[in-house]
Amino acid sequence: MAVSQFAGPFMFSGVGVALPAIGRELTVSGAGLGLIEGLYLGTAAALMLPAGRLGDAGDKNSLFTLGMGLFTAATLALGWVHSSAMFVALRALQGTGAALVTATNMAILAESVPRGRLGGAIGLTIGSVYAGLSAGPFVAGVITTHLGWRYVFHLSGLLMLCSTVLGAVALPRRWRWPRFAFDWPGAGLSAAAIVAIIVGAAEVGASPRGWALMALGVLLLGVFVRVERRASSPLVDLAALDRNPVLRRALAVQYLVYAGAFGTSFLFSLHLQEALGWTASRAGRLLMVSPVLMALLAPISGRATDRMRPQLLAALGVTFVVAGTVAAACVDAAGPLGLIVTSLALHGVGFAVFSTPNMTLIMAGAPRERTAMASALAAQMRTLGMVTSMTLITVFLAVQLGTEGLGRDSLPGFVRAMRLALGAISVLSLVALAAAWRDARGGRGRPGNAV
Repeated sequence: MAVSQFAGPFMFSGVGVALPAIGRELTVSGAGLGLIEGLYLGTAAALMLPAGRLGDAGDKNSLFTLGMGLFTAATLALGWVHSSAMFVALRALQGTGAALVTATNMAILAESVPRGRLGGAIGLTIGSVYAGLSAGPFVAGVITTHLGWRYVFHLSGLLMLCSTVLGAVALPRRWRWPRFAFDWPGAGLSAAAIVAIIVGAAEVGASPRGWALMALGVLLLGVFVRVERRASSPLVDLAALDRNPVLRRALAVQYLVYAGAFGTSFLFSLHLQEALGWTASRAGRLLMVSPVLMALLAPISGRATDRMRPQLLAALGVTFVVAGTVAAACVDAAGPLGLIVTSLALHGVGFAVFSTPNMTLIMAGAPRERTAMASALAAQMRTLGMVTSMTLITVFLAVQLGTEGLGRDSLPGFVRAMRLALGAISVLSLVALAAAWRDARGGRGRPGNAV
């Protein structure tokens, strides 16, 4: 399970480093390179909720094994392709596998581990996620430089193949078809809404179509909510979620925390290279501060979750995240470097402390027959938070820079955009902080069943 959680983030973050080399060899345009990353994320996000519902209705182990197989096959095949169209298609297949794995892995964990040890198990798994994120750019950069970009997929595929074989041997599988009518309208609406929002967010600032697609996505989400409330067998039981304020707030905080902090590393990467003149390699090494701290501290947070109130621990983590975002908003053209490192460290500690107890709250609040949906909802909130953060940043960059590219002449405009964007997402972090501490001051019990 830990290997599967490592490989997906490693592939997502590592491919970003290899993209220039891929683009040169396969003759892919800048827009095409964006599509390579966007299609992977969009496919995974669009299929998470349907995969979660199908996992609960059928068999989580079978769906997890299928997802691992698809992801592994696509990863191995990517190392051999010589066509940009085939490369994009295989990235979509990777996203499909990632959706099946993401929707079921935490659910399998929640059903396999006693509730008193759930926090520790989730902490170890989340630590693997952050280890993948931190190792991806560095390891993929070394491999691409010395062996070529194809070996990023060859070696990652072999690692995934070992995990797939282990899962196929260790996990008992007994697929059963759902005994109810699957909510195809809800599944279609949710997928279309997420794809529209993600694709629109990628085009905001470059084309008016971006805003139109995002507006369409929000509209489709509204239609999805109405359809789900009237469905006899909904994809997401919104009525049950309404009756569980603790679980509802845990999902909301998940969204707000990522919306209020995810884009900070992106802005710092640009700032270090454009304002301070660092190389991409040097900037990447500094930006590893956050994910390395997350990987080291998440298992410790998991063990603490089993001994403390998860609401209190999650609120403490959000406090560190907010402090890191506020510190980032104070960075100016000259740095200072110490403030950047402080912000990255606070984010690393905050996400490590927050992620495990909040995920434990979400998974503990789901009945056994809905654990895959709870896992999918948590991942969906995280993805939407990331998209929101990057969209806000894109808007401020577009307003301050217009069509002007990054460079010394545009540095004042970039610094203004960065500080305005970080100020805006700081507000979202403060909303998350208020919600987290409100829950921490509430009752001592864990959330009741929902979703």
